[in-house]
Amino acid sequence: MSELLKDVTPTPEGPFAVEGRVYCRPFGRYIGFAVEAAASMDYVRRCAEHLDTLPAATLDALCEASIRYCNEFRSLVGETPLAFASARDVLALVDPNTLLIPDEERPEAVVHLEMNCEWEPEHGLEWIVREGRVLYVGGFNGGNPWADWGAKASWNFA
Repeated sequence: MSELLKDVTPTPEGPFAVEGRVYCRPFGRYIGFAVEAAASMDYVRRCAEHLDTLPAATLDALCEASIRYCNEFRSLVGETPLAFASARDVLALVDPNTLLIPDEERPEAVVHLEMNCEWEPEHGLEWIVREGRVLYVGGFNGGNPWADWGAKASWNFA
């Protein structure tokens, strides 16, 4: 069993209050995490556990939305859409960078991931999940995980 959080370091001089590494089970490795100013370490752990225990259906929904984003982007730049044997095959084109821990405005844990992706090297990929519900998948815009994501914009592939 991997340690969930490692190398936890307060960073009072930087843009984040705390940084470290978190085990990212969907990718089978450690990635960075960064904590905004007003999140407790208990909340950081809950967000890390949320990422670690994403239900299979949620991960599948994230992968399906990532494929929609991939193929929409490829179509916009004149490239042929990609076919995937399984939705999770898209994960081979994705490289997670950072689990962003928002200010603790509400008690529910969130997964807010900033990632690189092969199809859009400039803006990458962003996933936002709250309480197991996929709220946003698309180019990285630094979305607010506490926003009302009810009405889906065309650029939100969730």
